[in-house]
Amino acid sequence: MMDLFTPIADDEKLHPIFKMMLQKQYGPEREVLNSWAKGFEDRDGKFVYELQTTFESSMWELYLNAFLNELGANTDFSKYAPDFVTELDRPIVLEATIAAPPQGGEGPAGHSQKFAPTDFATFNQQSAIRISNSLSSKIKKYRTSYSKLEHVKDKPYVIGLASFDRPYSHYAINRAIVAVLYGLYVDEETTIATGANELIKYPVDAVIKNESATIPLGLFTTDEFNDVSAVIYSSLATWGKIRALADNPSAQTVYHTSHLPVDDSIFPEMRNSMKADYVEDIADGLHILHNPFAEHPLDVSTFNHERVAQYFVDPRTGMMDIIAPDDFLLLRQLMSAVVRSDA
Repeated sequence: MMDLFTPIADDEKLHPIFKMMLQKQYGPEREVLNSWAKGFEDRDGKFVYELQTTFESSMWELYLNAFLNELGANTDFSKYAPDFVTELDRPIVLEATIAAPPQGGEGPAGHSQKFAPTDFATFNQQSAIRISNSLSSKIKKYRTSYSKLEHVKDKPYVIGLASFDRPYSHYAINRAIVAVLYGLYVDEETTIATGANELIKYPVDAVIKNESATIPLGLFTTDEFNDVSAVIYSSLATWGKIRALADNPSAQTVYHTSHLPVDDSIFPEMRNSMKADYVEDIADGLHILHNPFAEHPLDVSTFNHERVAQYFVDPRTGMMDIIAPDDFLLLRQLMSAVVRSDA
């Protein structure tokens, strides 16, 4: 098994979350990450260094490995690409990527409440741009490289994507990814401002990148991207997920969570729990978004897990069907007490 936590990079190059995890009190969190790495193989000899220095993209790969293991997948790491050549109820290939910050942009780690978004229209717009860029890159890679590999041909191609593109990127939930893939935007701000008793939704076909460029949306509304079978997406497979799964009941941490609305409400159900009482599944907060025009379509059985949300759209009517647990996890926020002794 890989040794993830013996530093091999210079101290000044270590990612702040990785560096924090080396502290004694985070032993349970280290055990979570080690468990996610079960069966995972470092095929190019760079993985541990990248985990220690950039963290999020490597952590996301380990998370996807753990989720596949949870489903009972049989993954062949002898193939150098894509990231996961695996078999569930059928053979699939899965490529991992993240929505990263723009060049010079702030990353998601280590920011105070003052960085929390206040204009969610702009926040979702920027999130959609970063998500679209990441998906476009992996679609291009598939078409120019992966699709030519014998072990990839005639298999469903799935992209696994997580949002780490800005401070509080976990606030994205599913708004931007649904707009990018299905061309549908849920306008929460207008819903609240107008006092509507139903969520206001409308179609969108592009997002403005700058004065001279727009990014097309609705990738799964035509057959142009039929080589992508589905996207696995999460905004919550984060450091918070690691802490939520860690066996550390004495941690003085409060979990504030938002879940799917109950009854006829349009507002999420809010819950508060201390760490000792908090329970979260590895798949909580995970979205599987299916392409209705896929050349190699998947059904609910491939990623069948009681805690995920699966999205299906009827290509004839555009009607969306979401299969999800009644208390599906939308957002998680942690508040921890730090005890300091006076010198």
